[in-house]
Formats: sequence, structure tokens, C-alpha cells
Amino acid sequence: KAMANGDFTSAYTFFDNGISFLRRRHWKEHYDLSLNLFVSAAKCALFINNLVSLKYLSQQVLTFAKSYQDKLEVLYITVICLGSCEVPQAIDKAILVLSNIGEKISESYTESEIISSMEQTRAILEPYADENLFCHKPMEDRQLIMAMKFLATLELLTQMGRPALQPIV
Repeated sequence: KAMANGDFTSAYTFFDNGISFLRRRHWKEHYDLSLNLFVSAAKCALFINNLVSLKYLSQQVLTFAKSYQDKLEVLYITVICLGSCEVPQAIDKAILVLSNIGEKISESYTESEIISSMEQTRAILEPYADENLFCHKPMEDRQLIMAMKFLATLELLTQMGRPALQPIV
């Protein structure tokens, strides 16, 4: 509730307390609870600029997560954090993560490839009126949702750090 209200300091304290109550083998015995507590605490640590805790919490998730998909939220938080001071590294990290989930982004395209891609997108969307697009069922695939979050962040980062990638993203 504290996170939803923007009180990230209280939320961080809540999650940190929850983590402190976990027992020694919590990643094995209470995996989902551990993952949720550590990811939520990492989000709050980012918002309150507690970079030491963010690094620790993220490392725990990256070490103990059972799947790459379980790491995506923390990887996204890492890209956001890097984007505030290390834009080129953030771009590289986002491209790597997208590649690991099957979304390949080439570092260069020809102008004709960009135009062709735009025409393909236009052809796909042409049958739909704006009202119909708004009525579509929301995306539910967690991996695709995370891919969209990475792409949206990458779009902003490339404006600042690699404008040549802009038409591609």
C-alpha cells in the first residue's frame, strides 16, 4: 500500500523487515515470497536512491532466481539505474536483455530496411481504427510486457546516448 501511495521509504522499510524475518534457506523453501520481497525492496531502493541496498538486493535475485524471466524486473531496475549515470552501459544492458528474451536489435539498419519495417507496421495496423485498438485485450504475457518496458526505456536512452539507433527502436 505504501508503494502505491508513493511512500517508497516506508515501503522499503516494510520489505526490508520482511526480508530480515526470512530464514536461512528462504530461497529454496519460500522462493516466491523471497523473490517478491527482494524485487519489491529493490524497486523501493531505486526510488529512494539507496544504491548500496539496490546492488545487494539485485545481486541476490540475480544469484538465486530460478529462471531468466524471474530476473527481468531486477534487470529492468538495473537499466533504469544505469540510465541515470551510465547511458551507454544502460543501452548495452537493455539490448542484451532484449536479445536474451528473443527480441533482437541490430546496431545498424539501412534506410530501406527502416522504411520497409515502417511499411510492414503500417500494413498490420491499417485495418484497425483507433477505437478498435483501444478495445483490444491488454497484453498478459509477462515476458512481452517486460520487453515493451525495456523497449520504451531504450527509446529514451538512445535519444541521449546513441541517436543512430533511434529509428530502429
